[in-house]
Amino acid sequence: MPPTAAPTLHEHGVAAINRGHFRQARRLLGSALERADEPDLVARISASLAYAEAELGDRAQAMQRCAAALRLPGTSPRARAIVRSQLAVLLSRGGDLDEVIGLYNLAIPALDPGTTERGNVLLNRGFAQLEQNHLTRAETDFDAAARDFRAAGDDAGAAAADHNRGYVAMALGDLVTALRLMDRAERESPDAGIQVRTIGMQDRAEVLLKAGMVTEGTRLLERAVANFSTLRLPRMQAECEFVLGRAVLLTDPNRSRVLARSAARRLRRNGNSGWALRADTLEAIARAIGGGGTPAWLGRAEELAAALRGSSMVHEAQLLDLYAARVAVRLGRLEDARVRLQRARTNPRDSLTERLLERRTKAELSLATGRRRQALRHLQAGLGLLHDWQSSFGSLDLMTSLVGHGRDLAARGIQIALEDGSPELVFEWSERARALTTRVVPVRPPEDPAAAADLVEIRRLTVTEPEAGSPEARRLAELRDRVRRRAWLGTGSGEVRRVAELHEVGAALGSDTALVSYGWDRRSRLHALVVTEDGPTVVDLGDSSPTVALMAGLRADLDVSAGELGEAIGRVVLAGRRRRLAEVATALVAPVLPLVGDRRVVLTHSGILAGVPWSMLPGFVGRPVTVASAATRWLATRGLPTPTTGTFVAGPDVDRAVEEVKQSSARWPGSTCLTDGQATVAATLAAADGASLLHISAHGRHAAENPLFSAVLLADGPLFGYDLDQLKNVPDVVILSACEVGRSTQRWAEESLGMVNAWLHAGARCVIASPAAVADDEACEVLQDVHRLMAAGTPPGVALAEATADRPTSFVCFGAGW
Repeated sequence: MPPTAAPTLHEHGVAAINRGHFRQARRLLGSALERADEPDLVARISASLAYAEAELGDRAQAMQRCAAALRLPGTSPRARAIVRSQLAVLLSRGGDLDEVIGLYNLAIPALDPGTTERGNVLLNRGFAQLEQNHLTRAETDFDAAARDFRAAGDDAGAAAADHNRGYVAMALGDLVTALRLMDRAERESPDAGIQVRTIGMQDRAEVLLKAGMVTEGTRLLERAVANFSTLRLPRMQAECEFVLGRAVLLTDPNRSRVLARSAARRLRRNGNSGWALRADTLEAIARAIGGGGTPAWLGRAEELAAALRGSSMVHEAQLLDLYAARVAVRLGRLEDARVRLQRARTNPRDSLTERLLERRTKAELSLATGRRRQALRHLQAGLGLLHDWQSSFGSLDLMTSLVGHGRDLAARGIQIALEDGSPELVFEWSERARALTTRVVPVRPPEDPAAAADLVEIRRLTVTEPEAGSPEARRLAELRDRVRRRAWLGTGSGEVRRVAELHEVGAALGSDTALVSYGWDRRSRLHALVVTEDGPTVVDLGDSSPTVALMAGLRADLDVSAGELGEAIGRVVLAGRRRRLAEVATALVAPVLPLVGDRRVVLTHSGILAGVPWSMLPGFVGRPVTVASAATRWLATRGLPTPTTGTFVAGPDVDRAVEEVKQSSARWPGSTCLTDGQATVAATLAAADGASLLHISAHGRHAAENPLFSAVLLADGPLFGYDLDQLKNVPDVVILSACEVGRSTQRWAEESLGMVNAWLHAGARCVIASPAAVADDEACEVLQDVHRLMAAGTPPGVALAEATADRPTSFVCFGAGW
């Protein structure tokens, strides 16, 4: 058999590179080079071999090979352009990006449009533009590269260009477009090797981190680091370690510092001085956040910032200067802080991270010079930037995660307001810091048949939870991830409601209602702002730790007491529950009762108090209490009309569920009642669409990891929070007679996400649900009484209070109860 020809070996070597098999590529390309004699072919093989050598850590050899190829006599302009572009790739790892872009500029005119070669050079020049933070130029290059790849029939190249267009969109803050482009690129390259898939994994992780989903993003990055290590790709492993270090910077600065140092060592061994300088910068920032911000550190930061600017890394220098300004404020070096802030000033093209950090640092500088109100204006402006960004997303999941970007601003605002003591300031910052998503005007998403079909399959697979590691379990995880990612692609309204003013809320409360707004200073103390017709008062509730500890035990007591217990055990459990309820009430209710009097209560609370069964606390038992996400939201949705049309649904295997819905529906002439096999998800959604009242009695489950997969179990499987997107007209009042669905997952201490929040975000004005397990008999009897009262014209929150005055239950009225 004759030896394989050099062009064929070259083709196989390039294919091995594209799969990430660099050792195999080096062998194939070495053989190809030995057999090649035509100058252009020698030059092209040399360029490909240089790339493989560089990826395997021999950058010096790769540079020499490219230089030798450029000296070859008789090569065409096209071949020299390919070698120049490869040399530019190698130089880009040394940090001289201006020279790199110059080489690409020389190469591109010599390459024919509509070819893979030109597409590759445009793609690589786009990477260099990205590193210089020239986002518009990078986007232009990636667009042109995609056109060339498609014209050449190179689907893998086109997918890579689209993926990187998504990366630019992420850098510009357009996460919806970023996810859409990255998902499309993944679908269009099903045969991509593990290296390409891992690069995509790393970039998607960065999008998740931008969205505030730190846990999910960190997990993806940890997998990517492990993959690059297995593939023995030290440069890519180091770059991914750097991104992982950046991901955990605020949550674990010590780990961030260790990762940054490890990345810097690997990068320098690989000859990548530019990325190594980035890693040095991350290590310095992590050291400062971890408490190492000293005068000596400021000197080191100044040296690093100069080196970054000298390497055209203006974005990294800006970020370092902002952190250094914070350290300078903390050390009392205020003029130094001003100089660094001036040097690092941001503009609308900068990322939200830098713009929020600038506002926080300016606020700290204002506080250090005694200008408290100016500090609050800086914090308010920062939260305004966050709200504007939030409003571009239609996904509740994404909006709640994004809150993480503003948590420091909100926390500092609350602390300043409490230090000031002004009720007006405490109210304003309680509203600004709490449930930030409720101020974004929601939009109903368009119909999505593909998502609906995925949810049907998920229902089928979860009738009996598949065994871990089975094909069914893997399919279920894939479907859940796909539904979640599709939901992220929805666009928002772009509208943000203004924060209500205290006098507006006071006027709406009238003489018979009080606002009790519970807050936490994000350190150690609880407070309550009580607003009545007599005026506002701030009440200090003391240390938060004992109350938080009590609540953990109370949740367990409530769940246990809902089960079937023997007489002796039942007495012990109920006595423990009563004792703990009394202790929680002593901490939270007793201090505000003298101000509340006998009024109804509109209640808002910090995330630290999520899950409290407010209607069971002594002092609130039998009193109308409605729990709103924020007073601003209550003000916009109050004044519930009496329901006129009702839908009642009984799920399977719940004692007395059928009795509960039939007896309750009898109070509402013309209502729809679905039981047994009729109570499917599709039938429930169809009957609920346009009804003014929906009551579901079923088993429920709160999914803490992915709260919008919280569900109530119907005849054909779970109805998820994601299913609510299929409703065009959402009922005003929703009653969920199901365990757990009143629970929520707390994101960034203040943002709740669960089934109740999903209904309220979808458009419901009032939801009655329980944050704990409820005995079937108790639910059946209490809720029948609630319907009796509501049908006579009593508002839901008042009806619940009257129905439970002599038999307290954990059902809570959320939203606008009257």
